[in-house]
Amino acid sequence: MNCTKTAQSTLKNASFLIKVIRYCVYYDTMLLGAHVSTAGGVHYAPENGVNLGCTAIQIFAKNQRQWTAKPLSPEEVKLYLDNLAKTDIKSVVSHDSYLINMASPDAAMRSKSTAAFVDEIERAKLLKLDGIVFHPGSHMGEGDAKGIATISKSLDEAIEKSGGKKGPMLLIETTAGQGTNLGSRFEHIRDIIASVKEPSRFGVCVDTCHLFGAGYSLADSESYKSSFAEFDKIIGLDRIKCFHINDSKQPLSSHKDRHDNIGSGLIGNDAFKMLMNDPRFENVPKILETPGGDEAYMKDLKLLRSFVKK
Repeated sequence: MNCTKTAQSTLKNASFLIKVIRYCVYYDTMLLGAHVSTAGGVHYAPENGVNLGCTAIQIFAKNQRQWTAKPLSPEEVKLYLDNLAKTDIKSVVSHDSYLINMASPDAAMRSKSTAAFVDEIERAKLLKLDGIVFHPGSHMGEGDAKGIATISKSLDEAIEKSGGKKGPMLLIETTAGQGTNLGSRFEHIRDIIASVKEPSRFGVCVDTCHLFGAGYSLADSESYKSSFAEFDKIIGLDRIKCFHINDSKQPLSSHKDRHDNIGSGLIGNDAFKMLMNDPRFENVPKILETPGGDEAYMKDLKLLRSFVKK
């Protein structure tokens, strides 16, 4: 018997088995899903996620285009939590209202926005959400430094009014850099986190479409590595608590936020293949915000799952 060859064969088989086990565990436990509807009540969200095959979802905890909404009743909260417990959904985040601008130089708008964000936090606490994804807002021509100082102060106020250190993670979303919007440079996000009184409450939601629009390409191996290396150097990869997985209808550095379905846009499949197999992000929820409704979501989710290497 050739002991050397036998040993080599055994090690090769063991290595293969380990890879298969790792694939199966990751495939079964990966946090992948989409933004789901809460039409009719937030308690419908878990079922909507299950129908898509989600293990992670994003919701609006109230109407995203209105300043106020009726409070969540104890009955609705209980029904939501009971429905969620029956599913395989392991991570739920909300996205705050699109109306909110806590970086605004206008005192009335800033006050209204901060109060609305406090309400978002209170709803997230009731629903036991993992986090709230929010845009850092627009400085409206006052400049990045002024805008960062303003939103940091607003966030401190919101946290103080909603319980201080305890509460859901507040996830600053990367933006494409339209107009005077903050968040298109990693330095913006770094400086916001460095300026708030409770930095431990903050993480980052990385939107792939927004990154691309802001000039951070993920389209090939070199740019993927360099973009995340820059993020790590400036902010730290440990701050990434959520991904929005979207292709882009607009080219690199366009500063336009136009989502496309996976593989149909200008980012390309290679970026999403790398992201789906990046061990650094195995436990980070990946959530679709692509166009086309549930049928398109199911197609995109199937494609993303097919990218996972065996």
